[in-house]
Amino acid sequence: MRPPSIRYLLFGSLLFLLAGMAVTVGLPALDEAPPSALAVRYTPQEERGRAIYLREGCGYCHTQQVRAVEVERGTVHVRGDIGPESAPGDYAFQKPVLWGTSRQGPDLSHVAGRPPGNSREWQLQHLAEPQRFNPGTVMPSFRHLPREELDALADYLMTLR
Repeated sequence: MRPPSIRYLLFGSLLFLLAGMAVTVGLPALDEAPPSALAVRYTPQEERGRAIYLREGCGYCHTQQVRAVEVERGTVHVRGDIGPESAPGDYAFQKPVLWGTSRQGPDLSHVAGRPPGNSREWQLQHLAEPQRFNPGTVMPSFRHLPREELDALADYLMTLR
């Protein structure tokens, strides 16, 4: 009896890979949740700010997803102190969803609704001088951005309620 040919092995591997991709990428795309009360439909200016947020790599350090398991870790001290837990409908109008990767900075899901005095002007000052607001932070200054881009970025950040 001869061993199976390499063609059968390659074909089976490719078939298995395609099935895995269909399950992990295709099925979730078909099951889109209806928008929740926290879902935001962005203006063109806010979309531009979101694109700058992506381009500048803000999503690498700042997640936009609140998880219950984060209680008593990092910046979450009591359940709900940074807003409600995230739900699928919160991201109805976001493509791609910005959940973050390394989570070095605080969660930004509800940053616009947090005290003290968090306003658009505060966001602009924080983007220019993050060390002034959070001594020891590794967040870089965004002074290099033109004023129009800083405005758009601040407008986007103010949508995170």
